[in-house]
Amino acid sequence: MVSTKKSSKNASKVDSDVATTSNSQSAVSVNENGQIILRIHAKPGAKKSAITDVGEEEIGVSIAAPPRDGAANEELISSMMHFLGLRKAEIDFDKGAKSRSKVLLITTKRYSKEQIEEKLKVCAAEN
Repeated sequence: MVSTKKSSKNASKVDSDVATTSNSQSAVSVNENGQIILRIHAKPGAKKSAITDVGEEEIGVSIAAPPRDGAANEELISSMMHFLGLRKAEIDFDKGAKSRSKVLLITTKRYSKEQIEEKLKVCAAEN
């Protein structure tokens, strides 16, 4: 009986860890500081910058700049500012400046997570 109790405790701990992880791995989420997290799959070298899709885990963004000398990163930030109506001080990189999978942080009180998700979906539907 004792071993069953231990495994059930471990099982419930694993279940709660999985729930926490899956929530933090969504395309749009909120961290403990209240910042909105965007998980981006960047597609540099496109003809125009656009949000191509809003998936469960990542937001597809085509970028009209080559992946050289930070040009694609600058275009990504500029495009996301335009798409979401953000100011430069409200959006920045968290991770992935040298990768196709990027994490952007939005620090604003002007928009909620739900409003950002809606803006992303509208932009994706336009393309």
